[in-house]
Amino acid sequence: MSDEKKLISEKVENEVRDMAQKAMQNFNGVELVDVSFYKQYGKLNVEAFLWKKEGISLNDCEAVHNVLSGMLDTIEDDFADDYVLNVSSSGLDRKIVSDDDYRRALDTEIECFDGAKNKTHGVLVAYDSENITLKTEGKKPQNIVLTRKILTKVQPYVRF
Repeated sequence: MSDEKKLISEKVENEVRDMAQKAMQNFNGVELVDVSFYKQYGKLNVEAFLWKKEGISLNDCEAVHNVLSGMLDTIEDDFADDYVLNVSSSGLDRKIVSDDDYRRALDTEIECFDGAKNKTHGVLVAYDSENITLKTEGKKPQNIVLTRKILTKVQPYVRF
């Protein structure tokens, strides 16, 4: 066990995650991707990351922030210190790790790296607990099946 002091208790962390998940029920199509806790400028930051197929707007973030903030006010005495609530999109370069991440990435371009630093790029067309299937472009488009456990990094492919 680490000597580093936990920012919040496991009980409060779980309560915050549950509240964030419940807050999503008010917003059709908006999903909670993750909640993170970190210290910045001496304050605890609670950050909720959101996803929506059409993309997350500033209005989405503000609306979720207002609902979640009200919910967190009911347990503010459980926090050891003051906290700052941040609500944002999950970001273009967020790694794809969980089954939910793969589900959200279906039919989008992704890039995958294996332990030998080989890169594969294509549209995610299928996934299961062991493999993912990418459709490549070019002169000879093909479906490539990659084993998930050998992949060291999977992320959205961002075109500039």
